[in-house]
Formats: sequence, C-alpha cells, structure tokens
Amino acid sequence: MKFILITFAAILLVNAEEADPLDQFWNDLKIHRFHLEMAESEWEAMKALDPRKELPNPERLKKNNGEQRELHRARFPWAEGSLTINGRHLNGVGARYKGNASFNLMRGSLKRNMKIKLDWTNKDQDYKSVETLNLNAGGLDPSKLRDAFSYWLFRQAGVPAPRTTFAEVTLTIPGKYNKELLGIYTVVEQVNKSYLKNRFGSKRGLLMKPEGIASVEFHGDDWRFYMPLYRPDDEPTLAQSRRVIEFAHLVNVSNETQFRDSISSYLDIEGFLNFIAVNALIVNLDTLLAMPQNYYLHLRNDTNRFVFFPWDLDISFAGWPLGGKPDDQMKLSLSHPHSSDEHKLIDRLFAIESVKLKYDNIISHLTEGIFSKKQLLRKFEELDKATLSARKRDKAALQSRNERGYPSPFGYRPPSIREFIEKRTASINRQLNESETGYIFKHGRPGGRLGHLAEDNFGRGRLAMHMLIQGDLNEDKWISKKELVAMLNGWFDSMDRKKSGKLSKDTFIKFLPNAFFPSGRKPLGRIPEQYVAEGLFLLADSDKDGIATKESLTASFDGLWNNSTSTNNKKLNEHALMIGLRSLIPQ
Repeated sequence: MKFILITFAAILLVNAEEADPLDQFWNDLKIHRFHLEMAESEWEAMKALDPRKELPNPERLKKNNGEQRELHRARFPWAEGSLTINGRHLNGVGARYKGNASFNLMRGSLKRNMKIKLDWTNKDQDYKSVETLNLNAGGLDPSKLRDAFSYWLFRQAGVPAPRTTFAEVTLTIPGKYNKELLGIYTVVEQVNKSYLKNRFGSKRGLLMKPEGIASVEFHGDDWRFYMPLYRPDDEPTLAQSRRVIEFAHLVNVSNETQFRDSISSYLDIEGFLNFIAVNALIVNLDTLLAMPQNYYLHLRNDTNRFVFFPWDLDISFAGWPLGGKPDDQMKLSLSHPHSSDEHKLIDRLFAIESVKLKYDNIISHLTEGIFSKKQLLRKFEELDKATLSARKRDKAALQSRNERGYPSPFGYRPPSIREFIEKRTASINRQLNESETGYIFKHGRPGGRLGHLAEDNFGRGRLAMHMLIQGDLNEDKWISKKELVAMLNGWFDSMDRKKSGKLSKDTFIKFLPNAFFPSGRKPLGRIPEQYVAEGLFLLADSDKDGIATKESLTASFDGLWNNSTSTNNKKLNEHALMIGLRSLIPQ
C-alpha cells in the first residue's frame, strides 16, 4: 500500500510538471544546471568577426562537412554541440555569442553572452516547451541581478516583458576543458511567435526589433528604407508595412490636432506609458530613452495598434556607463525621462494634458506599490538569497582562470542595487513633492546627438544601406557594378541641374541629399553627415581641380571592387558595401 501511494504521488508530480512546463522552468528564484559540450573545432568557429573591419572569410566559416556555417548579422558564427539541462541531454543544439558593447568588453573571458537554439538540427526538440535560450553573463553588472529584477518589475507593471530564470553553466571541450564552470547566467525568454502567443493569444501580427532609431522615425513612403532599421522578424504584409509608415508619419509630420485625434488608434497609449514609467523608475537609459536600441515594437493583429516591450536590461538601475555620474542617474527626471534630445513620440504624448495626467497617475501607482522601497528591498533580498552561493562560485571560477574580470568602461562604478533603491526612492519622493526637478541626461557629443533621432544625419553605415536600397534594382539584396554605376549616374544627373556635366564642391554637397530620395516623401532631416558628403566629393574629384564629373564619380567607386573579399566578386551585399565605404571615406 505504501509503495502504491508513493508511486501515485510520483505520477501526480510528473503530471503536474507536464501540465505546466513553463511554470517549472521560468522561475527567477531557481538555478538550473546547464552543461554545454562541443568539439574544439566548433568552439573555435564561434569566435566573433569584427564587422567594422573585416568581411566573412568563406574558408573560416566552412564546417567539417564542407557546408557554409550560418552567420548572425555578419558577426557571430553558429556552432553545433550538445546541452544537458538538469540531467536531460539534448544533441544537435546551436550556439553563438551575442551582444555588442558587452561582448567587446568581455574579451579575454571564457564566460560570455550566448544564445542557444535547442531545435537547431531537430525542429521538434525543446526543453519544457522552451526552444531558445538567451544566456546573459552579466559582464557589466557586478550584482548579476539587474536583468532578472528589471524584467520582474516590468511584468508586475503589466508590460509584456520576457520571463527569466538562472543557470549555472559548465563547459566541456574535449582536450581543452572538462566541466569547466563558466558561472551563473541569467536566462531570458526569447521573443518570438511562441512568446506572442503566450502574451497576446495569437502568433499573428508584426514583430520588430528596431536598431538605430530611438524614436519612431519617418523615412518616406518606400518600405525598403524601414526594413534595415525596424528589423521585422518576418516579411510584413502590405497592410502592415503601410501601418508602420502611417504611424511614423503621424508621429513626425502630422499637426497637433491630427496627432491628438489619431494617436490612440495607432498606439496602445497606456501600455506605452507603463513601459516608459518603468524604464524611468529603474533608470534604464540604454534603450529608447537615450539610445536607439534594446526594445521590441509589435503591431498587434487584433487591435492594429503598436505595443512596446523591453530587452537587454543588464545595465539598468543606473548601470549605464554613458549616462552620467551614478548619483545623477539615480535622480533621473520622471517628467522628462528621456535625454535632452527631442523624442517626438514621448514629447508629443506628454504635450496632451490627459495623457500626461495618466502617466503621472501610473508613476504614483507604481511608487506606492511594486516600486515602494519596502517591496523593492523584499524582492531584491529574495533574488540575492537565491543566487548568493552561485555568485560566489562564479567569482571563484573567474579568479581560478586568472581572468581580470570585466572592466569598468570609462572608470564607471555602478551603484549596488541596495544603494540604488535607497537613493532612487528618495529622489522619486522629492520629485513627487516638487522639491527636486530631477536629472536630464545630455549626450556628450558635439551637437548633443548619438546619430539616432529623427532629425539627424547618417554616416557610412546608413550610406551603405541607402545605396543598396536604391541601387539594387532586381531586389536580390546585392548590388552589381552595373547597378552601382546606374545609380551613381542617376545621382549625378539629379545634382547637375544646369546640365553642364560638371559639379563644384558646393553644388555637389547642396544637392546630394536629393539624390538619395528621388521619389516619395523625404525623411525628415535625413541627409549624409558633412564628412560623408565631403568624402564623396573628394573621391569624385580625383584630379583635385575642384570639379566632379559623371565619369570621375563612377570611377571613384572602383576601389569597392578592388578591395572586396566578398564571396561574390561581381556583387556586394550591404555589409561588404559598408566595409568598402569605410576604406574609401575616412571619418
């Protein structure tokens, strides 16, 4: 009888786990055990490329079977191995490094940010319904808790933010490492169709992860100019692409009456205000408050409205090295949470009295609830206690490998989370009592911009994008020499308004912007940076007589083909074009 009862209880536990697998996995107070194993050749193949300086070498990216290795965004090669999760062994998983600034700063460390796809070779393979794992090393976060804590706060505020858990990861590379402890990672839920189904009840809609734009930017009527910046997961329908363009036009071009009357039909205003409020409270500046990255934009299929949600929160809680002094960041203004630069969407929303009142009410509600000092400390202590032993082992592993640890960029030392809670809640109370105005972050570059807002110019990277979009006549995402020459001839004809066959430097620079946007409504302020325009003219003025001709303009780009190490010597993709332009046009 005792055996029967024990067996029955075991069956109940198994069934409970199977009934709710995600609840068993996504627990921010749990530490899973991961063991990653791969051949040394695969491990070495994961080394990142520098997309600013080099093109992918086809030979380096070949697998042992001769097939070409998949490359993520011209930088991170995928490798194949196996992963054991809590004792369950999974073969044929894909792994690559991830991240930009954090990846570069973690150079020399064995522990780095990774993405792992469990269904890499077997499309039906998962772990408790999870197919993709984002492993964040916390290189810029001494606490290793900022990611999990921040995502929790967003979810508590009703923002559809990813779920998190923790994992201690060991690594085996036969002949090199044997169950080497990498340390503790924050595991972050992948934003994909399954995520949309879980949050919104449907996989449909348009999911985008913008990069290079902090505010909603208008780029004219041609969708091709939106694709590289809004970065949709799937090819949008005509209706979806038009909706994005209309939204951008409404935010940037419409008059006040049009904006006020129409914005609620395009944007989930309350959801966006919650999103902004939490970012402001946790001082997460490495997102659209100050930077052109680290957020998702989703066009819901059921409401046809846009929703924002967060990504990459490891330098929240005043942890951003570029955001000013820690004590200043912890006083971030609630009424003006974004940088001193114009932010069209936030500024125009806050100019509507009823919307600003709603935002103020959200701030009050949050600071009285989940963002009260008492509740923040309680959650922090839960996370701290649950991970303390693992974080100690993480530190010991770093020391055992004689790794210097992760540097503090610009000498920045982020506040501890406990210090942040004390000082941030105090500043919030003073701001709500109107005894403190709060800190407004100002960009440190001349002109105050980082090259991402709606009224700014573009450099060589976006020049490559514009050239490919305009010159790629057959839309195969490559530009041939014939296509490039045709585009340059078109540029010259549009600038040569007197039809003299000659262009002075002043004329060239004055009319160059018109060459980029020959049709449709032009993006606001989107023109090449001065150094780009001057660089293009200097290329065309090969004999240094102060005059550019059509022949000298087209001939000046011959270096793109001479210097190319592209896999296709007759065509250039956007990345190869960008590398070539960097060599032709100095900054």
